[in-house]
Amino acid sequence: MDFQFTKAEHLTRKKEFERVFNEGRVFKNNEVVLYVIPNDFLHSRLGLVVSKKVGNAVRRNRAKRLLREAYRLNKHLLKTHVDIIAIPRHPFSSALKLLDIEDEFKKLLLQINRTFSQFCSKGGNVCLER
Repeated sequence: MDFQFTKAEHLTRKKEFERVFNEGRVFKNNEVVLYVIPNDFLHSRLGLVVSKKVGNAVRRNRAKRLLREAYRLNKHLLKTHVDIIAIPRHPFSSALKLLDIEDEFKKLLLQINRTFSQFCSKGGNVCLER
């Protein structure tokens, strides 16, 4: 298992973000909203959108660090390659710990697997066997 989060795994371009927002499926819980769409790459990619409603710069950066780390530690659970945009819900509590975020993130990743397994079986994307 590779626990690195490389540059290739970042969503960076405006067109990529727009595509995910416009065509992607939405998965949400109390802490985070995920927009997800299958991609044609050999890896999944993550983009982060953190508005000023989350808090000051310190809180926004903490939210990004926690979401990035939760993704990095659990990306191996994804059975298909997808582009994900993660948006923390506001107010994003500064009392939240990585374990809290990680548990919720895992649940959403499993939901993504269930949703896109049908897409995979129809030949839409390369599915990973683990």
